[in-house]
Amino acid sequence: MNWRWISLAALLAALVIGYGALIDRSPTPTANGSQAEQPGYFLQDAVITQTQQDGSVSLRLIANRIEQQRSDDSISLDTVRVNYFQVSSDRSTQREWLLTARQGFVPANFRVVQLSGDVVLRPADAQPTAFLSTDALAIDTQTNVAYNTASPVHVRFGTNSMVVKNFRADLNNEKIRLESVHGRFEKQ
Repeated sequence: MNWRWISLAALLAALVIGYGALIDRSPTPTANGSQAEQPGYFLQDAVITQTQQDGSVSLRLIANRIEQQRSDDSISLDTVRVNYFQVSSDRSTQREWLLTARQGFVPANFRVVQLSGDVVLRPADAQPTAFLSTDALAIDTQTNVAYNTASPVHVRFGTNSMVVKNFRADLNNEKIRLESVHGRFEKQ
């Protein structure tokens, strides 16, 4: 009779332990995207500097927030200012260009910087009234070409302004190609 009581007590103990383990088990996190992906890193009020092979600065990104995506190593930027340093082919001169935008995106290879939201492009040494403004712009850091990715583009030089459908700015030779130009020129 003792063995029956011991067997019954062992069975009850196993049921209590199994029930306790079942109740205490927390739900496992799901990988179906219900949780937001965490960034590789994020920086506030930050500066990222890209250098050329000789160590000179080629690009400086300044943003209120910089966030790297782990999935593809791309970088998202908020409230962006870019100082883009373009060196002549003979390395005798360097030209600085300023870009500002509300947002930016840089792929992992850092070749094309994409800017959006009130984008302004101007030479650093130009008059503050000489600039290009558009909703979206991309700059290819390998070929030194800036181009719009949204229309229209507003070009302003002092009191003169133009609205264009497309533009392509070759920063190497400082030439701009414009398409579908509508302008207004005021007497000074």
